[in-house]
Amino acid sequence: MKYTNYILGLCLSAMLVLTSCETLELDLTDNPNALSPSQADPTFFLNSIQIDFAFFVNSMGDRGGELTRINYMSGRNYENVYSPDSWNGIWSSAYRGMLEDIRLMNQLAEEAGLSYAKGMGKVFQAYIYLTLVDYFGDIPFSEALQGSEGILNPIADGGQSVYSAAIATLDSAIADFNAGGPIPSNDFFYGGKADKWIKAANSIKKKALLNLGDFGGYNAISNYISEPGDDFQFQWGTSPATPDTRHPLYRGNYTPTGGGEYMSNWLMFNMINGHAGNTDPRINYYFYRQVSETPGFDGPANEEVLECGLPGYYVPPQLRGDDTPFCAPTNAASKPAGGYWGRDHGNDNGIPPDGFTRTLRGVYPAGGVYDDRSFSGQVAGAGEGGAGITPVMLSSWMHYMNAEVALNTGGDPTSETLKALEQALNKTDDLGGPALSSDDVAAYVAAFTSDWNAAGSLADKLDMWATEYFISMAGNGIDAYNSYRRNGYPRTLQPNVEPDPGQFPLSQFYPANYVNTNKNASQRSSKSERVFWNTNGPSNLK
Repeated sequence: MKYTNYILGLCLSAMLVLTSCETLELDLTDNPNALSPSQADPTFFLNSIQIDFAFFVNSMGDRGGELTRINYMSGRNYENVYSPDSWNGIWSSAYRGMLEDIRLMNQLAEEAGLSYAKGMGKVFQAYIYLTLVDYFGDIPFSEALQGSEGILNPIADGGQSVYSAAIATLDSAIADFNAGGPIPSNDFFYGGKADKWIKAANSIKKKALLNLGDFGGYNAISNYISEPGDDFQFQWGTSPATPDTRHPLYRGNYTPTGGGEYMSNWLMFNMINGHAGNTDPRINYYFYRQVSETPGFDGPANEEVLECGLPGYYVPPQLRGDDTPFCAPTNAASKPAGGYWGRDHGNDNGIPPDGFTRTLRGVYPAGGVYDDRSFSGQVAGAGEGGAGITPVMLSSWMHYMNAEVALNTGGDPTSETLKALEQALNKTDDLGGPALSSDDVAAYVAAFTSDWNAAGSLADKLDMWATEYFISMAGNGIDAYNSYRRNGYPRTLQPNVEPDPGQFPLSQFYPANYVNTNKNASQRSSKSERVFWNTNGPSNLK
């Protein structure tokens, strides 16, 4: 479902977004660029918070997607992928940006009786804190944003206590939405529909309870996002001018010099091969091929742009075999498909002149070009011009999670998995391209069902469940990262091109701007340290 992307709001927010990352305390009291409650209006804060939140979800989701092969990841050693410095901007955006803006907005909203705006802020706040715990573990909470009280070196609270506080914040948000009050004109997510915000808050609460293993609490919540019309997502615009309102993934794919991002070979390979001989019908919405042939696989070899397509090129042992793509997903022995051109997990080679030949993001979720087999180079302005979405919580994801809970409570995950798959398929034509026919959807669901019923074990079914779940999370891999650490599925993820890439990151290094400026903070010794809820997760992740 599309919601109006208020250009005026975006323009106002550009004045408010904090650009100074040099002051590294977790407080904005002394920041001359920040608005104080006496200077600002809650509407202006709300504009900035919503857009910053969309960027936060996109950034955190992009890294979660890279680790789970939804996106391509460059880096042969897991310990070196995502250095402490690489998290500085996201950390500052969370604490010095959104969380501080929410604190200040709430002061104004409380005085003015703006309970709806407070509820929105609390949903964002809870999601941010949950996500930070999911990636980093213990984080500042009780003493964060207390610079005006003289607390400049906040301690880190235990992840479990932050989770509990975030869940309580979601309950408080629901109470705010039920309280009525003026509806802000700048609700970029739900356009003033409090009932949809309540479902979003409950859905975020359910995903937190799933991480906690509280299946009874999970099942007790019945008012959540179960239909696509209630999906929690941010709608981007098409303006390339300041401020640039286009989807961040579009900006990186449609440039004057061609594509600036590689697609994941694992994702393309699985969608090409699909189920029971049926290619995933979403593939033409997810990807756009700029060329009809991939050098060395379904066309002449070209060492300049794709050296691994040369005859006799050495294939690392862990990437050999018909079931694992190497270099191009067209090497599936029985299913050639021309022009798909991405990169393997961990490939950190140099960048050849292939901007107008590599596969691009398609119409979903980036607002790019639908693959109509025109096979032509694309630049900014093509397709939907960047009017894509950043999904935060979708109905299909909730049904995939329902399937996991059913399995953990002695039930059958089949019906919820099939419902999730059908909703995920039907969502992909919302942003552009021809309507996906009901026959194509039914055929793919039937093909999946055939493979599901023929699966030799429950583990094989869970590989299928997780693969489809991950495919549906294009645009936000936060919950894929959580699911993989929780369950260890799918087992069929493409290995790193490095034979021994080290321990899969069970958590991330703290940002450098946090540990270097806070005397109460210390860097973790390795990424093998688990976040608090991951006590039973597998340790042999790829």
